[in-house]
Amino acid sequence: MIKLPNDYKTARAYDGTVGPTLTPGGHICRISAAKLETARSGAEMLVVAFDIAEGGEFDGYFRDRHERATGYNPTAKWPGVFRTGIVTKDGKTNGYFKGLITAIEESNAGYSFEATGGNEATLAGKMVGFCFGEEEFRASDGSVKVSVKPFYAVSVARVREGLPVPARKPLNDQQAQMERQGFSTVDNDDELPF
Repeated sequence: MIKLPNDYKTARAYDGTVGPTLTPGGHICRISAAKLETARSGAEMLVVAFDIAEGGEFDGYFRDRHERATGYNPTAKWPGVFRTGIVTKDGKTNGYFKGLITAIEESNAGYSFEATGGNEATLAGKMVGFCFGEEEFRASDGSVKVSVKPFYAVSVARVREGLPVPARKPLNDQQAQMERQGFSTVDNDDELPF
């Protein structure tokens, strides 16, 4: 006999509902928070949490995803995140970081990140555009799936003008490449399928 967990009556039942899928391309977003983190390499990274805020069907997209996720896992992390290193290995400004800051400044009249002394806390509440693209990943069952992630930052004006959808970012492993070409892998060399 199964001993039911203490929270069984109040636990949320998973029914496969995942909500709408974010489309690749440009989306207007509002930054909710920004902080510095240290990458595994020891380099500093700027981490920006954001949500869609464009007056359309995707408004609050990451809030809704987070609410669904915390229904199953109370420690689920905020899904709308953009990370960028600040400097390159040779100590120069990282182009993605400069692109993010430039996009924020162009999207928020009168705002200057440099004038704040580089205070990342001042980014909260600012508008920015992101160009989202599809990226392949390996699921826990071993299959190749696709998620939509922010590839780079742009001004809100550029999003409104329209952005081309970037090419899908493929998973770079031999098994994924074979699957894309219609081949399957076998675990046992003794019994090949041909």
